[in-house]
Amino acid sequence: MSKLEKNIDILRKYMGLWLGSDQKISFFILTWSQRMWKSQVVQDLAKEFLWDYFINDFLYIKDFSFELQKEHTIKVEMKNDETAKTLYSDYNYQDLGTREINSRLQQSPSGKAKILLIENIERMTIGAINAFLKTCEEPLANRIIIATTSNKSQILDTIISRAITIPFGQNDYIVDQNILADLESLVKVLDSDENIHKKHLALVDLSKKWYTTQVLDYLVSHYLSQNNFQKVEKRLDVKKMYKSNVSLDSLLFYGLLY
Repeated sequence: MSKLEKNIDILRKYMGLWLGSDQKISFFILTWSQRMWKSQVVQDLAKEFLWDYFINDFLYIKDFSFELQKEHTIKVEMKNDETAKTLYSDYNYQDLGTREINSRLQQSPSGKAKILLIENIERMTIGAINAFLKTCEEPLANRIIIATTSNKSQILDTIISRAITIPFGQNDYIVDQNILADLESLVKVLDSDENIHKKHLALVDLSKKWYTTQVLDYLVSHYLSQNNFQKVEKRLDVKKMYKSNVSLDSLLFYGLLY
């Protein structure tokens, strides 16, 4: 099985775990290299979960920056009916603003869930991102938002902090064998019978050695794969507060309490 196939299985498992629970952990950012067929992968997985309701319950916000030669994209949803506007000759689509997208998400799904795909989220304008932020902060039940990016560094921290990041690219931190070994050792300590102060020290030491958000992303993925939603929510809370005035040591200690 190739690395891409393994990562697709990871995303499939996460989506299945979320749909099988009453949790509102519903915003994922997939980091990809530009060569990968990211949107097609998400569409194929959405069809697996939505079945006959795919047409009504899958919303696709496509990036036309290259075709329209724009630095910041117009986000649009692919459509094939007579009401669609035509701006790029090979596609029919609706030009939707963030408010309209949020409104579509608020409508009840025809089936068991609505899935929204945002292609290349790093190209959304600041205004669009800020308008979309509330949807990420207060996710509705039975909604999954999946965003893709080829440049995670260009996404606002306020968006990154509210998402479960799943790295697919060969250059992403999770395939770095040095940090991967450290992260696996950290998990063993956190899941051991060591007292909370030793766990806190291990977490602080690793966070100072590597990027704190990378460590938290790995812990989120690890506990999500174990169906441990309580620990996932704690780590997501820490990510949201990471840029606040709370000291890093105190914040990480808080993240260990459960």
